[in-house]
Amino acid sequence: MKKILVVEDNETNMKLFCDILEYKGYKVTKNFDGQEAYTTIKNNSFDLMILDIQLPKLDGFSLIKKLKEENIKIPKTIVVSAFAMDKDKQNAKMLGCEEYLTKPIDIMNFISTVEKHTK
Repeated sequence: MKKILVVEDNETNMKLFCDILEYKGYKVTKNFDGQEAYTTIKNNSFDLMILDIQLPKLDGFSLIKKLKEENIKIPKTIVVSAFAMDKDKQNAKMLGCEEYLTKPIDIMNFISTVEKHTK
């Protein structure tokens, strides 16, 4: 069973992402802020991370930078953000994220993107 870490501070989005992923048979771990995600990734391995950018304590991009600086293995990452700015998409790509999806998500696209990166 593939393990996915969802890092999202919005309860509604968290529930939606987790319900979809669990229905599709993934084992899901939930984190509500970047600092919590840092500790979780440092102590566990995941096949994929669903990552919001605007997070309390440590934003999504800072989380990835901190993990890289400390040579901690970063799971494949799909950024899911309300920001649709090109600079954010370019920043995600520069940091090595596999995909950048904008909210509100298209559920079918979300599922196919997750499946593509967990094969």
